[in-house]
Amino acid sequence: MENKKTNETFVMPVKQVHPKMTKEMYEKLVNYRVKKCETIEKLHHTYNLPVITIRANYPGVLKNNETTRFVIEEIRKTFDAFFHDKMLAEETYDTPEGPTTFYVLSGDARTLKENAVFIEQNHELGRFVDIDVYDIDEEYAITRFELHYEPRKCFLCDKSAKECSQNKTHSVEELIAFMEERVKEYIRNKE
Repeated sequence: MENKKTNETFVMPVKQVHPKMTKEMYEKLVNYRVKKCETIEKLHHTYNLPVITIRANYPGVLKNNETTRFVIEEIRKTFDAFFHDKMLAEETYDTPEGPTTFYVLSGDARTLKENAVFIEQNHELGRFVDIDVYDIDEEYAITRFELHYEPRKCFLCDKSAKECSQNKTHSVEELIAFMEERVKEYIRNKE
């Protein structure tokens, strides 16, 4: 993974074509997920502390774009302000899952996840990110379910996001249009 930070100005795309996952894209995604696990393990080994990842929850396969970079930058500002006194390391990469930041934070992993859920639920763009917390000796990220939170809701309806995703209840175009409209609204409100 190449460490990249972008300082591009946010420009909303007019119209994107949303391709289907190709074999090559799938292989890159699988290879990245192995690399992601290796990065988390390396950070755990180096610091012996929880690792947190933040990535945009963007529908479709084209996850590296102006929208995802903007959303991640905005959430990172909040995250950095929230956890500045606990932060030991930060690495940001452009990946097949979109821009992803890895953090190493001091503290109890479950408490960190509680705080991450707070950001996801209360920041105006929080529903558009996944903040995962990996404890030192656990193979998988701590789930909302473990902490007795309801599953994440779909962008467009009241059902769980997982259910809508599995059933393909909404088109990728509908989901992206909703997300991009909310990001535009967020930008207008900040001006």
